[in-house]
Amino acid sequence: MLPSQRLFTVPLLVGAALLVQGCETLDPAGSALPTLFAEQEPPPAPPTMEERLATGLDALSHGEWNAAIAALVPAANDGNAQAQVVLGTLYFTGLGVQRDYADAAHWLIPAAQGGHSTAQFVLGMIYDYGGTGVLQNRKAAARWYLLASEQGNAEAQYRLGALYQDGSGVTEDPAQAMAWFQRAAAGGNGQAMTAIGLMYAEGRGVTENDRVAMEWYRRGAAVGDTDAMKDIGEAYYLGAGVPQNRALAREWLQRAAAAGNEQAAQRLAMPELPD
Repeated sequence: MLPSQRLFTVPLLVGAALLVQGCETLDPAGSALPTLFAEQEPPPAPPTMEERLATGLDALSHGEWNAAIAALVPAANDGNAQAQVVLGTLYFTGLGVQRDYADAAHWLIPAAQGGHSTAQFVLGMIYDYGGTGVLQNRKAAARWYLLASEQGNAEAQYRLGALYQDGSGVTEDPAQAMAWFQRAAAGGNGQAMTAIGLMYAEGRGVTENDRVAMEWYRRGAAVGDTDAMKDIGEAYYLGAGVPQNRALAREWLQRAAAAGNEQAAQRLAMPELPD
């Protein structure tokens, strides 16, 4: 063997010996046990769709938007309707993300087609209003509202009634409007209660009756509808269905304004109301 070959061989032999030493241990009986290539534990299973959803909802509850979306998107892609609705609603409202109605519809449509009433309702609002990436389409809004309404969604019932009241996307029909408002009101929707009051005050599809209108306004106000509070104030100011009382008019308008009703705040600024 040449000297140069000997110098090349020695490190290889030393390395081989170290490798064998690392691969073997001795048991009490003295036999060699391979350890380096022993079977390792399998990697943990990926999170389930339900676990991703739970992680996303927990992150949302703490305002951790990026973590929430990172968990919800895979769940939504796997077909979880709740994750789809949450994502769609985030993009519709712009909560934690850039508002984008097209992205909202992307997530909501599968859930809505699967029969999820909240997804149907929010889709209805997207088409009702129109916005980034989605053109206003009141006919489409009415279709989605109807699907949600038939499942008992009171918000959708109210908005469907409003479309019939205005003849927007559907043929104007006060009777249909009243029917949907009444169903929504029975479900606790304050806006529908106020809308019924306005129909009685204006005699739209029903006999005009200011007293009945006032009763509906009070129901709406009792569940927090600020338009109902404003309308009660106006009724007291005019003496419509109740004895005229300017002090009570101001009191109800102030209550509505304090709750964020801009029309009530503007009405209070008018000079004819007493201080």
